[in-house]
Amino acid sequence: MKHSKPITWLSAALLGISAAVVCSAEITAKALRTQEGLVYSLHPDTHEIHIDNYNGSSDIVTVPATMANHPGYTVTVIGQQTFENTSVVEVNLPNTITEIGLQAFCGTRLTSMTLPESITHVDQYAFADCTALKTVKILGPTRLDSNAFLNCTALTDVILSDSSWTNRYYEAFVNCPQLTRVNYRTVLSYQKDSNGRRYPVLDESVGTAIRNHFSRSINVKFVNDYCEALCHYIVATETDPWMNNALMARQLHDWLVRHCQYEDRLNGESANDSENHVASSVFLSYALNVRGDENNRVGETVCEGYAKAYSMLLAAACIESYRIHSGGHEWNLVKIDGKYYQVDVTGDDPILLSGGDNTYGNPYSTTYTYFLKSNADMEKLHQNKYNSPTKEYDDEHQHPLLRFYSGDITNKLAQCTISYPDANSDGILDEDYDLNGTASDNNDWNACNGMLRFSFGATNISQINSRMNEVLYHLHEYHKSYWNYIDDSTPRSVTIGAGNTAVFRVTLFGDSLYYQWMYYDTSTEQWININQPTTTSYTLSIPTTTTTYGTVYVRCLVWNKHGTCIYSAPVTLTVL
Repeated sequence: MKHSKPITWLSAALLGISAAVVCSAEITAKALRTQEGLVYSLHPDTHEIHIDNYNGSSDIVTVPATMANHPGYTVTVIGQQTFENTSVVEVNLPNTITEIGLQAFCGTRLTSMTLPESITHVDQYAFADCTALKTVKILGPTRLDSNAFLNCTALTDVILSDSSWTNRYYEAFVNCPQLTRVNYRTVLSYQKDSNGRRYPVLDESVGTAIRNHFSRSINVKFVNDYCEALCHYIVATETDPWMNNALMARQLHDWLVRHCQYEDRLNGESANDSENHVASSVFLSYALNVRGDENNRVGETVCEGYAKAYSMLLAAACIESYRIHSGGHEWNLVKIDGKYYQVDVTGDDPILLSGGDNTYGNPYSTTYTYFLKSNADMEKLHQNKYNSPTKEYDDEHQHPLLRFYSGDITNKLAQCTISYPDANSDGILDEDYDLNGTASDNNDWNACNGMLRFSFGATNISQINSRMNEVLYHLHEYHKSYWNYIDDSTPRSVTIGAGNTAVFRVTLFGDSLYYQWMYYDTSTEQWININQPTTTSYTLSIPTTTTTYGTVYVRCLVWNKHGTCIYSAPVTLTVL
């Protein structure tokens, strides 16, 4: 956005102010003078000098604290557009400058810039399009306004005082795709969890700078890389390859509900704060752990942040998703098994906003009232927020995961005609008892009437349908599909050397299951109890010695809460 100085004349005319009066005032305050190419004006009321333009030929400029002919005046302001599109590569500022104006440097060939401690305000677009700028130092309590560093595509390093900050309603660092270092530290690194999966970590030593500036940034490299890596890590840890898209969408919906809450408007925060609306909103809030519920590592955002985060997570899982905007609210359109549904994660968050105060529920409880709904059902749920919903188009600077799926969604919305079959609102397809994405086939009835009915001690189908969220939880815990879980839940034969310990294990889940181990006595040809039935003896450990050379047969009996018993096939312990 460009502003030219003649606009002030036009504005005066439109406001009905006498041009003569304006002209007279301007002449008094802004009689322009020049020193070494610096065009400046005197302000007698404050004894300040404002630098208004540069018409010199040198590409290295040192702005003095005073001007030779005006020793009683101090240089305090670099005015709007002063150096715009000039050939300067270096500008040195004195410790008297307090303000840098609109577009003051917006297209120069600066390679580095130091803002002294005296500067308190950097106006919009001040350094926009400085495509050669690599390093910026901000040493004082400086406020940055919108797009102050827009399109600084070579910027790699920034040094930021803890007292500097970006205006809460704006983004200062926009489209800085090479920026990776803050305060001489590489911000992003990676660690591995207990399962060997890599996850991203932000350097806590620069946490203040990140909170003050980059929680509001757009398309900054270390922020983008952090969010993308975290999205892929969340997908890897919250979903499994065996899950169908509906289950994956459910798991990612649940991660957001557990790790984010709606903006509470406490501590001077506002729903309009820029950090609630950028692509990184949820993920940086969660990472910095300074907003929301700090004790439980819960971030904070508004509906736009929820919708963007959900789209990014779904894109990382290769699930087609778009953002919907209507009535000042945002949510998502998601494609599952060739059909389109709507999801509003904000609506399913159990921490509700009422009159600016939060009513806290269980942060780990999840509802699916707004999950995979049709146009008609979502319209009923949203009431006055549902008015000709449209795609919220993402501009060129949005996160790559938000650009993964794009385009006009009018036709897609028209196909959103039915809600996902989920009568008990657990986010799982009704009567899909083996959780493979299809319902009421032979495998489902085998799963229902077989191990599930036994494990839960269920007397009817509806009891099992209400427990499928627990089934999903345990299958994800084991990282196995239902039938793989059944196959792998029984003990396995063990071959081991003498002097070690053989371990046999049953991995069934259910209500009040009791386990009893037995071995086969070859001399009497009978099964002998090893232990009394207990709820904790699902593991059997057998120390081996030289006296146990050979093969021993063992098996496990399992009782449910009704006293019904099943037993595993015999397995062998072979001691070498």
